[in-house]
Amino acid sequence: MIIKLNKNQFDYLIYSLSEEQNLLRLKLKKVSQENQFVFIEIDEETSDEIRDWASDELQRRGFDINYELTPDGKILEDLIDLFYV
Repeated sequence: MIIKLNKNQFDYLIYSLSEEQNLLRLKLKKVSQENQFVFIEIDEETSDEIRDWASDELQRRGFDINYELTPDGKILEDLIDLFYV
């Protein structure tokens, strides 16, 4: 499947996947880039893994002390939605 990410979402995803998630990062195949959008090709299993990772990260650093979304939290929520199959 092809997923369309804006550049901020793509950059966040690539730079936030930790070294222990390096195998997951390697599964992302950049298909093309147009203006501010990046298209990647992934399979359903990888999509599930990214969504699970983003959900975990959302719980760790997605909210401030008042339970409001942080900037990271907003991007993570968007990634969860984008990778929902």
